[in-house]
Amino acid sequence: MLLDNDHFLLELTKLFQQQRVKNSGSLCLTMKRYGGQTKPKPQLTKKQRLEQKNASTPTATTSAHSPTTSEPVEYKCLVRAGFGSKKLSTVVSAKDINRFQLAYSNLLKANMDTLKKKAKESKTAGQASTTNPNSNIPSSPVLSSASTAASQQKKTPTTPAKKK
Repeated sequence: MLLDNDHFLLELTKLFQQQRVKNSGSLCLTMKRYGGQTKPKPQLTKKQRLEQKNASTPTATTSAHSPTTSEPVEYKCLVRAGFGSKKLSTVVSAKDINRFQLAYSNLLKANMDTLKKKAKESKTAGQASTTNPNSNIPSSPVLSSASTAASQQKKTPTTPAKKK
């Protein structure tokens, strides 16, 4: 169902609350560019494409202009939300996008706290000794012995060279 921007945000808040109460299911959100076209253009047959190719002039250029006027097309943003069988959508114009984006992001920040955290995998004792806790790359015995030798050299005091 197509709603105005403010009513869409209110209904989206209600969808988030329903999802939180049920504690199951997915709330799907999508955003995409919308040019105002409600029906898809039918595909041309091979014969029609050949006729159109022969009829077109080589000086014609394609741009982001509407086909009937020389004014540029103002694209809008289509926002959709779905939870179960309930579907919502709204079209946001370019002049209202900043205000809508702020309200939309605040709504998402307020309602994303119910996301489930990933389950951490437990490591066995044998694997823990061969890996560095700071990285996922196992430490090499050659590198570890070289680093201990370098640290021992730093610990031994050196005497300054005598001048002659």
